[in-house]
This record gives sequence, structure tokens and C-alpha cells, in this order.
Amino acid sequence: MSEPSPINVRLFREKGLPQSEVEQIHAVFERHHGPIKMRVERKPVELPKNGYVPDTLAWNDIFQTMSVLAAEHELGKDDLLCMLTTSPNENNWYAVNDPEAPSRFFMHFVDCSWVTTAPQCLVSAYGIIHCVITTLLARAGIDIRDMVHEETRGCLLDFCANKAELGFGLRCADICGDCITVFESAGFPAPLFEQIAAILESVRRAAVNTSQFLPEPPAFLAWPYPVAITRHKVVQSTRPLLRFLLLLDHFDSMVRYFFLAREISEGRQPVLAEKPSLGWWVDQLAQSLNGAKQFKAVVAIAQQEKVVMLRNERRGHGWMATNEDAYSEEAAALEKTLTRIEDELRPFFERYQLVIPREIRIASGDFHISGDLLAGSHSLHPPFEVTIPDNPRDRGLLDQHRVYLTDREFTKFHPMYPLLCHETCPECKHPRLLITDGGSQYIDAFMGHRVNIKH
Repeated sequence: MSEPSPINVRLFREKGLPQSEVEQIHAVFERHHGPIKMRVERKPVELPKNGYVPDTLAWNDIFQTMSVLAAEHELGKDDLLCMLTTSPNENNWYAVNDPEAPSRFFMHFVDCSWVTTAPQCLVSAYGIIHCVITTLLARAGIDIRDMVHEETRGCLLDFCANKAELGFGLRCADICGDCITVFESAGFPAPLFEQIAAILESVRRAAVNTSQFLPEPPAFLAWPYPVAITRHKVVQSTRPLLRFLLLLDHFDSMVRYFFLAREISEGRQPVLAEKPSLGWWVDQLAQSLNGAKQFKAVVAIAQQEKVVMLRNERRGHGWMATNEDAYSEEAAALEKTLTRIEDELRPFFERYQLVIPREIRIASGDFHISGDLLAGSHSLHPPFEVTIPDNPRDRGLLDQHRVYLTDREFTKFHPMYPLLCHETCPECKHPRLLITDGGSQYIDAFMGHRVNIKH
């Protein structure tokens, strides 16, 4: 079966709503990938406040502004446009589709902490899904007004006239059987159901009062292997000195991997120095991000906290203290710094993945690709399988058994060889993912071996 057509949603924001808040909403859909694809427009939009209540937005004005934006940005008839507003609207609704053009809708980004413990990005994602469904039903000739539940039942299509009922809906985060039957009759594909279910489950988990007692799955379990494995080793360490050293390794791995992967994803082939130092990697990343609008904080944090200097003085060029406890405070401070960097890099780690295609089959006119997904911290990599309608070579997949960087939808395969390769480590004689250390030198991030491999 071919992959379903993407549901492209362009996110705009009213002036006054921070860009970072919109990026967090975008990250929710990146984390739970599927047919709904998000694209964030960075320029804020000035909305006129002409509602019948002073300083409120009139619905017609919002819809008219979105109509103009759709024309200016040359959005196709199948594209969806979402306006995230921060000002109150005249009817005090959270999410509204334009009745004349259901593919255009606005979502009121408002503090909901009085009804739910779920973060605002998940509340907004919940509302956006509602509006996307409204659009798809309208395309199928089904009026959402015939389906909305006036009496709250814990379904995504509850009306929630009393705003406090939203908290109940978020704690349930479900779709009732009646609605699912209609969705199926409208031809909603299975991947869409799966994406919506995954997002709703994350909403429910965050909204229930007992969520504070549930163990939070480590975020690194979904990251690319080179950074997931170094983070996992930190988590497992208890001795202060070892933890401090492993944190430095993790910083090295994050900077090294991010620089290489970002350069390749941008269509550039990085030129490496012979035996590059940690400072060299950070400097190269700073040059790569020069003029970029995202991720610049990574270098700023590293420089502000003097991570490279700390590494050189406490590990590279300085003497080691004989008392391990001497490293407790430094390890704790360094971990806080690296957590900030991880938060900045998380959208990239969750947007791109590493894969090794092992087999390509043709069946029913489609191409079936399977292989290893280099995600998480286990050295036995999980499998992946994807079906695409076009020739993989057109997407950049030229060789099997080599490492590729790709997005979650496999729209483009970026070859990472020889920067990353999966070969037998000469030191331990096991198949490992090896990352370049300049020239013919490679590092096995799992064992920490530095080995020589000539290609």
C-alpha cells in the first residue's frame, strides 16, 4: 500500500506570541510523525482588533487575514492554514474553522493551566487535530456540526460550552466509537489514525493528575544512536569522576554528530581537519550556524559555560584530582548545561534519523525498503520498513548497507558515508557504528575505541 498523501499545515502566529511557543507545537507533530506535516512561518502577523468587545479579534477579520496570507504564500487548495492567536476573540472559542473555507482555521493560544496540567503545546496540538479533522470531513461532504457532541463524553469532538469541560476532554483524549465510524467512512487512512492516537495519548498522559507518579520515558530513546548511546552511558554512571568524563564525551558526540548531520542535510560536504580537537568541532559548528535562525543557542551556551575550557583543564591538559567527590559539583553543573543544549537540539534529533537500508523490493508497483534504524542506545538496532511509490534512487538512496540520514517520512536519503560507517571495529571485532575523527580515524561511541579504518 502506498503512503497516504501528506496533510500540509502552515502555522502562522499573531504578533506577540513567541516563536518558541510555535516551535514547541511543531515539535509535537515531528515527534509523532505521520500524514500531518507542519511548516512554521517565522514572520508574525498583525491582526486587527475590531471585535464587538474592545481589544478582541473579530472572526471575520481573522478569516479575511488568513485568506490574504493564503494568496500571498501561494498555498494550494489542499494546504491547510492555521493561525495561532494570543488575543481574545469575540466569541471566546478555542479553535474555529472558517465556514467558507474549512482548510483555514485559528487556534487561540491561551493559558489553560486552570483546567489542565498538560503543557500548552499539547493543548494546542489537541485543538489543531480537531480542526484538521473538521477540514477532512468537509472535504468528504460531512458537516462537523452534525457530529459535535453537546454533552461531553470525553471525545475529541466534544463542544465544551463550559470551558472547564476541556480539562475532562484532555484527560480522556479519546475519539468515541461513533466518530471513528464516520472517520473510517470518510476514508481516513490508518497512518492518520496512528498519528492522531499517538498525539492524543501524549496529551492524556500529561493531563491526568497521576502523571506525576508515572516514569517518564527517557527522550534519548528516540534520538539517533551516536547521541543516544553517550547519553545513556551518563544515565547509568554513578561515580562522580566517571559521570563527569562521560558527560564530556556526550558533549563531544552531540556537537560532532550535529555538525556533520546538519552539513549533510543542507547539501554541504564538510572538510575535516586531521585529528580535530573538541574546540575545532565547536568552531566549525559556529561557522555552520552563522546566519542561521535556529540552533545558534547551542554554541552560545557552550561558549558561555566554557565547556571546551572545562574539558581541556580538567581532562585534556590538567591534572586529575585523586578524590572522586571533587568532581560531583562540576558533573552536576555540566549536566545542567548539556540538558539546555539537548533541549535546543531536540527538534533536530527528532526530525532526522539514521538508517541502513538492507533490502529493496518491488511489489504492486511500490518500493519496499527495510533495514536497520540507528535509533536509541541499544547496539542491536531495531528494524525499519517503509513503502514509497517512487524509485528510491530519486530520493537519494544509491547504495545499500551504508548509513543514510533521512527525515521521518523518508522523503530524502542523505548519504553519511564515509563520515559515519557501520563496520567491524578493529579493536573489539564487533559490528559498530563508527563516527569520523578526521582522516582514517574513527570513534566507536559504544565502547569509546578510537580506531583506524581506511576506505
